[in-house]
Amino acid sequence: IRSSSLQEDSYGNAFAGKYRSEFCANQGSPEDRLSSFINAVKLVYASALNPDALSYRRSRGLQYEDEQMAILVQRVSGLRYNHFFFPSLAGVTFSKNMFTWTNRIDPSKGVIRLVFGLGTRAVDRVGRDYPRMIAVSHPTLRPETGIQIQKYSQWDVDVIDLKNNRLTTIPFHKLLSKKDYPNLKMFVSCLNNGYIEDPYMGKIECESRKMILTFNNLIKKTSFVKKIDTILETVEQVYEKPVDIEFTSHVDNRGDIKINIVQCRPMTIPGITDDTTLPKNIPEKNILFQSSMVINAGKIDNINYILYIDPESYETIDSFDKKRSLGRVVGLINSILAKIEKQFILIGPGRWGSSNIELGVNVTYSEIDNTSVLVEMSRIKEGHTPEVSYGTHFFQDLVESGIVYMPLYPDQEDSLFNETFFYESKNVLTELLPEYKEFENIVKLIDISLEKNNSQISVIANQQAQKAIVFLKNNE
Repeated sequence: IRSSSLQEDSYGNAFAGKYRSEFCANQGSPEDRLSSFINAVKLVYASALNPDALSYRRSRGLQYEDEQMAILVQRVSGLRYNHFFFPSLAGVTFSKNMFTWTNRIDPSKGVIRLVFGLGTRAVDRVGRDYPRMIAVSHPTLRPETGIQIQKYSQWDVDVIDLKNNRLTTIPFHKLLSKKDYPNLKMFVSCLNNGYIEDPYMGKIECESRKMILTFNNLIKKTSFVKKIDTILETVEQVYEKPVDIEFTSHVDNRGDIKINIVQCRPMTIPGITDDTTLPKNIPEKNILFQSSMVINAGKIDNINYILYIDPESYETIDSFDKKRSLGRVVGLINSILAKIEKQFILIGPGRWGSSNIELGVNVTYSEIDNTSVLVEMSRIKEGHTPEVSYGTHFFQDLVESGIVYMPLYPDQEDSLFNETFFYESKNVLTELLPEYKEFENIVKLIDISLEKNNSQISVIANQQAQKAIVFLKNNE
């Protein structure tokens, strides 16, 4: 049961993930199925008034425009396996690739974000899961290498449980423990003696717990990527602009690839009109940090504040409720700084907006929508890993809002992080939110005007050079 509103279906505003979609297993008596259907419809209608949707409309000047909600009832593509129902493959694909992790990749040929099972795990930020990122121009090139592939893979699968009549998540190894899923050899590889090996001659030479979802044989031995490329080119030609497409797919008994288009919409690409040439000869003492990975380019001046959540301090929080409340504190600061028209940078551990608070601060879009730069920070000793957000609804929000997204790995040689500045700067959190003093050791709000007279922060992110720099700039 999907939303289909007037504004959502118009050009220019994607509304990605703003309204609800509900799965109905459609099992049981007719009365039970009708009750489930009606409840799903109510939830979708109610989502028109959720805070994220309202904030999204307000930020785009749509709050006074006519917005009416309709309901779309759509068949879920998939196959029955035991008492579960799900597609073999699902994901989202873009006709332009803004995440080119090597200069060998052609940005004009698009990118695929692929998962096993329902496509919810391709567009949402969930758990310790990573979809397979496929560059259409060079499909066998991965952002990860060697044993990193095991870490940055999908471990859980979203399925419809026909026995319990609900959407559920099940560990991949448990779901496929019998290794009898059709064409499984196309989707998995084996971890043997520290090496990742693709199935040969149709045999999977490892137990289920050593299987890894790589999709290597699918990419190398089928027409899957070629067909996606054709679909992207065709739809883009009709739309007359770049597109993003949600899809499902399966491999039939003859080994042929079948692809279903679930949804397509115009792709939002940030228009960068400013010069993003990286400056030279900046005094090192004025550099706050720099990153060697850039997803969306941008140039922003006159930033007044930094909201910094130290990864080490975040790890010391032993209360689930306190970690959950941290997102609300961020939301309050986000709102206050917007009211006084001050720009700020938001830095935090791991994944912003993750549903798992162990992996990062749990925030909604409306709690971070006024930031100028969003930084996801990973320290080796804390074990937080920023996911490449490209392709998720979360990333779509950042792009449409003109927010520069930046993963930061301070412990890598090609990165720089001015720890002294962040450690010694005054924390003005309680001046804005005196009632949240208990968070003072975790949340640091830095007013740049108190640290450096007549200075503000500038940010330049150059996508072609894959480098971003954040530095103090004197206004005199």
